[in-house]
Amino acid sequence: MRILIAGAGVTGRRLASQLSKGRHDVTVVDLNRELCEVASSQLGITAICGNATDVAVLEEAELPRADVAVALMRESADNLAFSLLAHSAGAGRIIARMTNPKYKAAFELAGVTTIVDVAGLYLDQMVLEIEHPQVQQVASIVGGQGLIVFVTVEEGSFAAGRALDELRADRRFPVGCIVAGLHRSDSEKLIYPTGRDRILRGDRLLLVGSIEGLTRAADLVGSRSSLLNLFRTVKEKKQVEEIHARIDAMLEPGESEPQDESSES
Repeated sequence: MRILIAGAGVTGRRLASQLSKGRHDVTVVDLNRELCEVASSQLGITAICGNATDVAVLEEAELPRADVAVALMRESADNLAFSLLAHSAGAGRIIARMTNPKYKAAFELAGVTTIVDVAGLYLDQMVLEIEHPQVQQVASIVGGQGLIVFVTVEEGSFAAGRALDELRADRRFPVGCIVAGLHRSDSEKLIYPTGRDRILRGDRLLLVGSIEGLTRAADLVGSRSSLLNLFRTVKEKKQVEEIHARIDAMLEPGESEPQDESSES
């Protein structure tokens, strides 16, 4: 694929490095000449020094030929301008980093196909690490109707020491939950277990399912309280988002937005 990345900061260069290893045709655009030289010499990709919101620069980068356009600049306003130009140029897909949530509606109107809420992702991960160390949420599915989570098997739980088939055969194991993988503490690999594989204390089970199904499965793994707290957090977050939406709707149209204080990571 032909991929154009606006922004050659740390995130942009790391992304370009990974994509170039997959034999994609990657081009980066950045105002900083030194960063462009680093990307070109170290990664072996095309790097263009210029403003990614300048039509002439984007023509040089062959934006209309891009299958994917990625906006990774520092300011949400710059990423929005680039996304608009990418959309008008007919880019196949547009992915934009959003550092200010007030830009979400504008990004959607600009034709952005994937919005990455950086602040939201970091905050969610930190809250989980602090409040629910036994549970790691991987993803939310269909507006929170389902979740993908890692759950640590606790000592003395029903699951510890049993084969996976034995766990799934127990009448308490719910229909709305699937064991998709297993991560053992002494290995970096994710195991896709068979029914004969034995679950050990300290293993992290990758579970996929509904909130109700995962809650029932947690009884057998020994992390019910942590999962219940996680689900409570998910519900409370939705309520907070609804309140914020109502407040935004009440703001005067001419009211100015707060300045974006984020920086390149």
